[in-house]
Amino acid sequence: MRLGIIARTFARPTLAEVFDAVRGHGIDCVQFNFSCAGLPNLPDQIEPAKVDQVCGEARQHQLAIVAVSGTFNMIHPDPEHRRDGLRRLRVIAAACQRLGAPLITLCTGTRDAQNM
Repeated sequence: MRLGIIARTFARPTLAEVFDAVRGHGIDCVQFNFSCAGLPNLPDQIEPAKVDQVCGEARQHQLAIVAVSGTFNMIHPDPEHRRDGLRRLRVIAAACQRLGAPLITLCTGTRDAQNM
């Protein structure tokens, strides 16, 4: 068994600093969140160069990206909100193979439109 951490636990200005903080605590695997790379949690799109940057930083820091956060309010009462979240989840899923991340973490959310 390996212990990892949610990378977003370490709020830092740059991805390199986030990964430095993770490694500084002796941790070698993370659940990645694209907000650590300056994008929204669920980006509308992810440029291949951004995925390459994340992969390069992870490699340089000897970190495994074992999961990627795909959390959004999956049961929001507004169907359009749910459709948009699912579309963005597909964007995350498309990046996971290049990241070497076999898992996407999810949460069902809530029917409360104001608070997931």
